[in-house]
Amino acid sequence: MGRLYTRSGDNGYTYGKPGLRVPKSHPLIEFYGSLDEANSMIGLARSLLRSVTPSYEDDLRWVQKLIFRIGFSVTSGNLKVTDEDVRKLEEITDKYYDKPLEKFILPGGPPGVAALHIARTVVRRAERRLVALKLEGENIDDILVRALNRLGDALFAMALNASRKTGYEPEPASE
Repeated sequence: MGRLYTRSGDNGYTYGKPGLRVPKSHPLIEFYGSLDEANSMIGLARSLLRSVTPSYEDDLRWVQKLIFRIGFSVTSGNLKVTDEDVRKLEEITDKYYDKPLEKFILPGGPPGVAALHIARTVVRRAERRLVALKLEGENIDDILVRALNRLGDALFAMALNASRKTGYEPEPASE
């Protein structure tokens, strides 16, 4: 990579896929932006939870790489996400969701936990945007929707587990 800036987006257009220039407000770019936000928030959670337990570090690093593969799958049309990835997300969810909830909770807690909750909501937005693209006729493989769905679950399970590890008791959403 040469310079960081290319000036090619100065007119409000960018590449949605190779050879396809679209406005920066295009639904495809909104989807990529949601993935980028989620990945950045997971990076923040990693840095804040690093001292809590090493397994978060390894699992969240893997998740960040998966998010890139999901984006590349949409960009290139070459599927880079597999059923094994979905299974791994289910394993991560089961690993951290060791004490089922009895009621809805308010998202929050210590900074690392709150970052996981935010990452989860951004992943859910990316999932909605991906479904919208599919409904608009984009060639989106169902496994990508499944992966994002499981990823939201995994991040929620990690947030609950991290709450316990940090000594924070999640607040119920209703009395």
